[in-house]
Amino acid sequence: MKKVLTFGFSAVLLALLIIVSCQKSATNGPDTPNNEKEIVTASIAGRILDENQQPVSGAVVKAGSLTATTDINGNFSINNASLDKNAGFIKVEKDGFFQGSRTIVVNEGVVNYISLQLIKRTVSGTVNGSSGGNIAVQGGGSIVFTGNSFVNTAGNSAYTGTVSVSTFLLNPAASNFNEIMPGTLRGITTGNDQTGLQSFGMMAVELTGANGEKLQLAAGKTATLTFPIPPAMLSQAPNTIPLWSFNDSTGLWNEEGTATKQGSNYVGTVSHFSFWNCDVPVNFIHFKAIVKDQNGNPFSSARVTIQVTSDAVNANGSGYTDATGRVGGYVPKGKALQMKIYNKCNALVYTKDIGPFNADADLGTVTITNPATGSVTISGTVINCSAGAVTNGYVEVYLDSMFNRATVTNGNFSITISRCNNVLPVNASVIAYDLGNNQGGSSSSITVSSATVNAGQLSACGTSLTQFVNYTLNGVPKNYTYPADSVLAYKNGGNNTYTVWATRKNQANEDVYFTFTATGTGSTPLSSINITEGSKYYRASGAITVNITEWTAGSGGFMAGNLTGKVADSFSTAPLNLTFRAQKQ
Repeated sequence: MKKVLTFGFSAVLLALLIIVSCQKSATNGPDTPNNEKEIVTASIAGRILDENQQPVSGAVVKAGSLTATTDINGNFSINNASLDKNAGFIKVEKDGFFQGSRTIVVNEGVVNYISLQLIKRTVSGTVNGSSGGNIAVQGGGSIVFTGNSFVNTAGNSAYTGTVSVSTFLLNPAASNFNEIMPGTLRGITTGNDQTGLQSFGMMAVELTGANGEKLQLAAGKTATLTFPIPPAMLSQAPNTIPLWSFNDSTGLWNEEGTATKQGSNYVGTVSHFSFWNCDVPVNFIHFKAIVKDQNGNPFSSARVTIQVTSDAVNANGSGYTDATGRVGGYVPKGKALQMKIYNKCNALVYTKDIGPFNADADLGTVTITNPATGSVTISGTVINCSAGAVTNGYVEVYLDSMFNRATVTNGNFSITISRCNNVLPVNASVIAYDLGNNQGGSSSSITVSSATVNAGQLSACGTSLTQFVNYTLNGVPKNYTYPADSVLAYKNGGNNTYTVWATRKNQANEDVYFTFTATGTGSTPLSSINITEGSKYYRASGAITVNITEWTAGSGGFMAGNLTGKVADSFSTAPLNLTFRAQKQ
């Protein structure tokens, strides 16, 4: 059974969960760090990805008062930021995604490394501000609103129009939970003590009005949240559990109320919205180590995992060393643990049993044996469909299980990739893209047999990059076209269910998203469709069939198709004709 434990690691050993007996509070004293801020200066670097491990470019990262924007590879760096030593808070924002964040124990004066995945933001449904209503959350769970419960945060005035509810259910048993959850799993109890947390369910919720207003619950009003408990965790879930809201000013969770176990769900009421979390407090101690390679060099940006081995539940989690090889933070007290260290290509280079620890622990220097490393520079030229030089594009290189991108300038590209080994020869795949003409080439394999590789001339032609969702509803046409609008197609979990989503980048409450299951071209039933047009909200009325006319296998491939049917709002039914083409994320 897989779990996640909670740690606030420097250079971030992320949240891991641990099963404990139905403990209601954490012990004060040396097990609980104080909540006073100690401001230090440090640099932050890292990489921002989406849920499919693809780089997110153009995301704005904020550390203290400083900001940076991610490059084509999702990388960023911020120098000399002022941060809370015990809870350094880094925020990430990008259109079309929920805010991402990471809370770390900061190592002063050096580069601290983070990595996280952003969650795509989609509208789960709408309710009438005057009458309230029920919202079903994809993946399970629900939100129930009472009438006249909403205010516009700009002036705290009552809001009675259409409320769009964006949600995302975070499963603490999922393999990517550590990467997508906000901050870290540390919280402040109602007694003002800091504690580690074990999550049994988490949900992100955002409310917006018909004109894009940011909404919240009015003072004295509540909403009821239902969190599904992951089946693997159900037998360990206590009958009552504290509720916690994420504080996006401190990067920690605040205890606010309780939820009760009802069957396979937790149900509780909340008085405002952000990320909400069902957690049991966990006692912890401080842990630190310095990781070096066989030559005595700091092993930086290495992923470190720790797994509890003394319980029936094998809890685990991961994080990264800083520029000096240091890693540290808070780990469960009194538990036998196993530490594993991976290089940046995810190759295991070290394993050791550690603990149990009943007091703060310093492991000193941990020496790993890392294969000899090297770098390779790949360069070449890119032409368009007219055999001219591409002036606005990029080349994607897949080498050593990692994606990297090189900008094309005047038809030329060059990228130097740091490798985790020096094994030669090895194959890399390359694809060229011409953004100016919305064209992409085919994937081709190149042989890396030396430190410099000439990939030759690549063609960014043959695959249209055009992405759109166009529909006519009740005789009125609507068009969403990338890149002016956001158009996404993403897979839901490990099955073959896909969601196609389109929204205006700079206009709230205009979007469409629909879900179906497919593995190729042909006809398939539509699972659901949701269309928001200002204050109007439409869902399917009767069965609808999706006709898939184009399908390229794998992430990055394109799908296209059409559907015809009827949709309905609260007042009437209308005919719908829709066509789409989107790249699978």
